[in-house]
Amino acid sequence: MKNWVLCLAILFSALLVSVPVLAHHGETNYDTDKLVSVKATVTSFLFINPHVQVFLDAKNDKGEIEKWTCEARSPAMLVRNGDWDKNTLKPGDVITVVGFKSRNGANILRLKKIVLADGKELPDL
Repeated sequence: MKNWVLCLAILFSALLVSVPVLAHHGETNYDTDKLVSVKATVTSFLFINPHVQVFLDAKNDKGEIEKWTCEARSPAMLVRNGDWDKNTLKPGDVITVVGFKSRNGANILRLKKIVLADGKELPDL
């Protein structure tokens, strides 16, 4: 009986831990029905775990600056798939980001690719 209770406790604990992890890594936080493209200037580039982050300033239709955040895959995955490293972007670079916008309306993108000023594309595979 003790073994049965212990097994149930372990299973229940594993389920409790796995639900937030799945929610974090799922694309349910983003509107995957359409891609959004934003031309912007890099303000910061964090090549860190668990996800690479790019912070941007973009002008909206009224000419006002909007702050954007882009979340990519892990640094290891981006390096393995080519063309990415900690020096890929620097503040002041003008780029176009393409990705899925946050469902809550915030200026947050799940990055799909970056297009550099020279036209080179960096996919987030």
